[in-house]
Amino acid sequence: MKDLKDKVAVVTGGASGIGKTIAFAFAEAGATVVIPDLDAEGAEETSREIENLGQKSFSIESDVANPDHVDRIFDNTLDEYGKIDILVNNAGTTHPAVSILDLDLEYVDRIFAVDFKGLYLCSRRAGREMIRQNNGCIINISSIAGLTPLPLVMYGPMKSAVNMLTKILAREWAQYKIRVNAIAPGYVMTPLIKNMIEKGQRDPHLIEDRTPMKSMMDPMDIAKAVLFLVSSGARYITGAILPVDGGWLSDGGWAAYNR
Repeated sequence: MKDLKDKVAVVTGGASGIGKTIAFAFAEAGATVVIPDLDAEGAEETSREIENLGQKSFSIESDVANPDHVDRIFDNTLDEYGKIDILVNNAGTTHPAVSILDLDLEYVDRIFAVDFKGLYLCSRRAGREMIRQNNGCIINISSIAGLTPLPLVMYGPMKSAVNMLTKILAREWAQYKIRVNAIAPGYVMTPLIKNMIEKGQRDPHLIEDRTPMKSMMDPMDIAKAVLFLVSSGARYITGAILPVDGGWLSDGGWAAYNR
């Protein structure tokens, strides 16, 4: 069923991983999809595959932390399609799970620039257009690291900031019929996580053992949640932070009990 027929969606970081899966899910639901990504070749490939599904798409090489690049994303989208119905702020990066005493300051600057500033800039520009249209939907890809303390001393606080910005924008823009929500994924088997596992930076067995549902997720689990939040079925949901984590946050102190 083409639930997103005639909708125009921008999916940042759509060249791979969760973003690419969301982009395909949108296309299969009938949407036109714009793919901004630093990985120009990967973004172009994603757009080409979407066009092969019979949907309109274009890619654009861009750094969401650069205000000029952000303007170009939205200017080009408006020039091509005349509107922006959906923005998914998916572009993001992370860093090694080390002490604050050991984390290279380069990561501090980059995590802030991509995971928060980039999302802020894209939301700001999309919001201007959606207010003019008196309609729109923004989905921010957050993380369980923004809801519970993990040893990610920059990534976690930035995702907490994303959650608060989500609520602030939801309240501010509700009067314009713009809904703003966030999804907080747990551990998803993306190329990024696979690379960390191969480098010994993450142990999949420890992750699965700690997850109540005893497995890591597939990117499609996140894409399906996004599809729901942009659908008419979620028309009265705004300012929500939806965990999709296999029960990770619900575990609480259960590990202290022999059950």
